[in-house]
Amino acid sequence: MNNELQPFGLTMTQAKFLRFLNSRKGMDTSQKDIEDYFDIAHSTVIGVLRRLEQKELVTFVDDPKDRRKKLVILLPAEQKIHDQVQRAKKRIDEQMLKGMTQDQIEALEKSLKQLHDNILDLTHNNKNGPHEI
Repeated sequence: MNNELQPFGLTMTQAKFLRFLNSRKGMDTSQKDIEDYFDIAHSTVIGVLRRLEQKELVTFVDDPKDRRKKLVILLPAEQKIHDQVQRAKKRIDEQMLKGMTQDQIEALEKSLKQLHDNILDLTHNNKNGPHEI
């Protein structure tokens, strides 16, 4: 999957972050919003965002409502590659779902959502670490 994004110098995770930020245009988006949406650690989010900042695709500004927070802002360079990255994502999706009927795709999506929800339940209910079975 990263091969499709290689011409843009992006990893799949970086592309997902950019897509999330694009979906929230016009809304303030903090680093914490990204952590919560993707359910990943602060240090991971910071690392990915710093690499996007180095590529001049995002920048950070202080949140005027809460100076402890940093808002993540898309830069014009991101808009220049946005449509191309979306086309690459579409090609990836088409390749993964090739040969499947719409009913199969919908069943897969439903099953994956249920699996995701179950994993989240396990993760959030097991804050004390793994337990032996």
